[in-house]
Amino acid sequence: MNAYIYENELLLKLEKEGFITPDEKVKELLKELTEIKYLFSLKLLFENFQNNFSSQILINSLKALSDPTQFDYYSKESIIRLELHLRTLVIVLERICFSPIILSKELRDKIYNSLTKFVEIHRKTTQVIEIGIDNNFRSSFNQFNQQKDNNNNDNNIINKRNYNIDFLLVHLRDTLHSLRDDETWFQEILRRTKDILKALLNISPGVLSIVAPGITISNDSSILQMLSQLRQGLTFKYPVASYYVDWRIMLIIQHNVINWSESDKNIISKKFGEMIIMEHLWSYLEREWINIFDKTMLDSQTKFDEVSNKLNKALINTGNFLNDLINGSEPLALPDTLWFGILDLAQNLIQRSTHTATYGLCYYLAIESLNMAPSSFIQFKAIEILLYLNNINNELFSMIEIDFNQYAAKLDKNDSLIKFQNLLIFVKEKCQQDFNLLNGDILLGKGKGKSLEQNTIFKKEEILPSTILDIIANEITCPISNEPTNQLCILKCQHVLSLNNLKKLKQKKCPKCREKVEDNDIRYLPQNAIYKNLYSYLYDAGYILPSIEFEDSSNNLYENDSNNSEVDLMLTKNKKLIKEIKLNSNRFTLIQSIFQITKSKNLTYQEVIKVLEEKKYGKAVLICKKYLGNFPRSYTMRCILAYAYRNLNSYKLAFLYLNEAIKLKRKNPIAYCIRGEIFFKQSIYEYAIFDLNISISYKLKVNNVYILLGNSNLLEGEKSQEKNDYTISCYNHALKNYNKSLQNNPNNYICLKNCAYIYECQEKYLNTLEMLDKLLGINQDDSLFLCYYGEILNDLKRYNESLIIFTKASNLDPENIHILIKQAITYYIIQKYDLALLNLEKVIRMDPLNSIAYYYKGLTYYMMEKYSNAMITLEKFMELDFNDDLANMLFYYLKDLLVDNNFENWNNEILLKINQFSYINSNNLLLLIRCKAYIKLKNYYEANRDLNRLFELNNNISFIYLLQEYSDFWSYLCNYHGINNEESAKFGIIDEFNNYLYNEKKVYLISNLLNSNKKFSKFLENDSDSGNQSSSEKAITFKGEMPSIGFPKLFNNKKLSSHFITWKINIKKILSEECFVKFTIIEGNDNDNSNTLSREHVLKYDDILKLEGLGWIEYTLPFSILTDNNMEWIQPSIDMKNHSIIMQIDYVQFVTSERQTIYATKMGHFLPIHKLYPNIPEAFKDKYFSKKEMENLINLKDIINN
Repeated sequence: MNAYIYENELLLKLEKEGFITPDEKVKELLKELTEIKYLFSLKLLFENFQNNFSSQILINSLKALSDPTQFDYYSKESIIRLELHLRTLVIVLERICFSPIILSKELRDKIYNSLTKFVEIHRKTTQVIEIGIDNNFRSSFNQFNQQKDNNNNDNNIINKRNYNIDFLLVHLRDTLHSLRDDETWFQEILRRTKDILKALLNISPGVLSIVAPGITISNDSSILQMLSQLRQGLTFKYPVASYYVDWRIMLIIQHNVINWSESDKNIISKKFGEMIIMEHLWSYLEREWINIFDKTMLDSQTKFDEVSNKLNKALINTGNFLNDLINGSEPLALPDTLWFGILDLAQNLIQRSTHTATYGLCYYLAIESLNMAPSSFIQFKAIEILLYLNNINNELFSMIEIDFNQYAAKLDKNDSLIKFQNLLIFVKEKCQQDFNLLNGDILLGKGKGKSLEQNTIFKKEEILPSTILDIIANEITCPISNEPTNQLCILKCQHVLSLNNLKKLKQKKCPKCREKVEDNDIRYLPQNAIYKNLYSYLYDAGYILPSIEFEDSSNNLYENDSNNSEVDLMLTKNKKLIKEIKLNSNRFTLIQSIFQITKSKNLTYQEVIKVLEEKKYGKAVLICKKYLGNFPRSYTMRCILAYAYRNLNSYKLAFLYLNEAIKLKRKNPIAYCIRGEIFFKQSIYEYAIFDLNISISYKLKVNNVYILLGNSNLLEGEKSQEKNDYTISCYNHALKNYNKSLQNNPNNYICLKNCAYIYECQEKYLNTLEMLDKLLGINQDDSLFLCYYGEILNDLKRYNESLIIFTKASNLDPENIHILIKQAITYYIIQKYDLALLNLEKVIRMDPLNSIAYYYKGLTYYMMEKYSNAMITLEKFMELDFNDDLANMLFYYLKDLLVDNNFENWNNEILLKINQFSYINSNNLLLLIRCKAYIKLKNYYEANRDLNRLFELNNNISFIYLLQEYSDFWSYLCNYHGINNEESAKFGIIDEFNNYLYNEKKVYLISNLLNSNKKFSKFLENDSDSGNQSSSEKAITFKGEMPSIGFPKLFNNKKLSSHFITWKINIKKILSEECFVKFTIIEGNDNDNSNTLSREHVLKYDDILKLEGLGWIEYTLPFSILTDNNMEWIQPSIDMKNHSIIMQIDYVQFVTSERQTIYATKMGHFLPIHKLYPNIPEAFKDKYFSKKEMENLINLKDIINN
């Protein structure tokens, strides 16, 4: 199903606002039923079979939608809204039909009565369209909008009616009638339809258990037989309209098929489901056509006008209508209502589908209906379907205007022709309004939110160089007989066979993939009605050849299990071809192509190969055309000619010959491959992906096809500005294809470097390093790949290693600015500020206008607390990049550090400027600056709000140390939160800052432990040499002897139902493989010493190895602490094996949810760094992703070999 059908902007907005369940969304949408976008969204919700609704919501929706008082004016736009409103009402009523709900008589009668009002609304809105708003209450109009006296204007009146609304009103009337609470026929027909469908399609086990011989499935009219079976035995207490039983059966069939095709159980595929529905639609219409076969076009128009007028009056007079039902009179229905309804289902299927074969079958359904239309009622619907198809693909269905002209030419040069022309104009205007609705703001669009497979399928069927009939024939063709068939069987492997050929298989294996065929896994796809009605088209197009009798064909075909069956098939097809030649003496060229001399020995063929090898493409074109003059059906020469045009950049001509080649041999792969490569050259990557996948499926023998396909996947993913699900899917497909290529060529340069980039995007940095190791193994002196290697090491926080790599790259390429800046950034991170400045000065000397160098130079001065130098440098940066708002704010922040006078005015000026940023509540730097300004102004209330927002944005607490000096602020917060300093003192907490962290943010710093136990003082080290500082800039470091570290008995936070415990640690180095780290959590109650609970979590060597060298990380224990177990305190502790590990500990924190291992960002980075200097692939994009390097991977030899 089209993903865009349900990807609605309003529905997504509701989800963001917290309306998650379908029921919640419906409740909200029902509030605004007069708004078309709300109505449309409601319709989409109910159309999605995967949405489940409560009975109450369905009834509430039914009541709301049956309220006609929402239409209190009449306009041209009202008719669109009325149809949409009634369609939504119909869908809700259908939902109720298939739910265990029985409507009360009172509710049914209320809805019946509302139909009268909707008829009146339809009448008034139609008047607006037909005669204009000034005359919309003229008394000369009767109930069906036909003037009583002025027949001259009849042509303009009758053809401006939206017949969809008439049909929907009749459907509502008859469905409500069928839901009477004293009848059970609906549930009975629902059960019978489902059972018969399962048997027909072999969804029930065992139906095809005797597939050969004596198959139980009928060879013809199985659908019609099934429909006949369903009608038998159905009786009703009250009469129903003659069309309605068949109509209801068709709705039940559609309901079951769509449910099966969209089910998580994968009962049938969506494509299979659509083909089943199409066969039923054709079966019903075939019967309708038979009924009017002996009548001329529009023969029933007069009768239709009479009946429709009576029906309209009956609907208005609801009381008489109900009395007629009670008295046993059959409800009046429009002529050909079932026909119209079947066409309406076809139109709905068009809107759901992405399969061009479905569109094609609906096209022929509409064309046949138009040609046999007995009234304007059917004309209207046929025209509407054709216009919808043209809107979906105006190239494939470009002939529709010609179809309209041809149909008009068949009409008499009288009223019929004029009425049709007026009707056509009206329906075109109506459809254009529909398309504006579909393509406007209500839907996000077809291209958004699709999986890679869905998007490809849609694009695929747009570009196939085929006629509509070609596409249909391909869907119902058996690959063994290579002809369309009326009975197909879909195997578990998804290969298809005709039922006839399935019977002939001596061994139950798929002839294509050799997978074993199990009877219960076969799905039967009857196509009798489609095959019968399209037979003449298929025969004339050459898809069905005259019958040929082959000797012993029944005994020899597929008797053995060898690969000779393909040879036999070729011989069989040759016999057919020879027979065809005999039947048509003019096809001498066919004889030439069969018996032509071998290509490799043909002098012209040899000449064109020689010229192409010399790259004389213009001359090659002339020779190819000469060859085709003698052998016009040569597939290979068309591909060679396209290859020549490709090299001349004449892509349009290349496509022309490739399309011809594909028509000649649809299952030969090389033409698809060349076409895919040209699409790649044109940057149309979706088309390239599709064609290349087809070529691979047809066993292409080209070494570079997986590289080309991987490149297409990668660049398709790169088109998106954001890394969404579609991009991720593209990357995954690219990796899959590159890895296939690397199996044959492990050192392929393109594959390795593109894999490295994708792994980086996926944050699989170790995989990236693996790819870069291989690239450096090919050329160890490639400075850019060395620099890229260093950048990935930085991503892994392995800064000391990255510096070694950057130094090597810089020595190889000493004037490479990118390498110098990356090296400077690394020096900056590990706080070697003097070395960072040296590199940045060198960059500025080489490139005085390099703004990024000034930016980092200013930050470096800031971190060195040389604020005046930082301001001077940032001023230079702002001259070069004056639009950088954050740099401006940083400049003000630095200026604030230097201001001595006019304290209050200065901070107010900062607030005035910073509050102009609309995105301040999501920006760390701006929030921090504002928070600090509020603190200086002693506006602690606002400062606290900003502080809380900073905590919301950051798991890491390091930023708080930039505010630690403001002791009055922390005193305020402790008082504000009622924190008792004396209670915290027993935990070693001696100041308000630490008190706030412990009581409000549940962080217990290691420095607090030192206050209560001096034995740990000898392990205290300054952490300034580490690339990732601890929060307090000091941490306990254990290098040899490791005492058990037991924290105090911390209180159990009863405000939360549960919490997790996170340790901030730094595994600097492993000294022994016998190392371990054991975390212990003890819970207890002082009133009951025997009631304690202890849990442990141990990291062993393999676990610790993954953490070594990552710097400071927050490690969350994989179990939660429950607070409803009467435990008053929690005591964490940590132990390690002596002399086995060098490890640092910073703090323990209680968090509300389990986290993955996360890096603890160095606190200095929080403030200044907002510019991310890109890595090598982004910085040198044109060179790294060189299209020239990625193109021309298909060569002449590939064409010849295929």
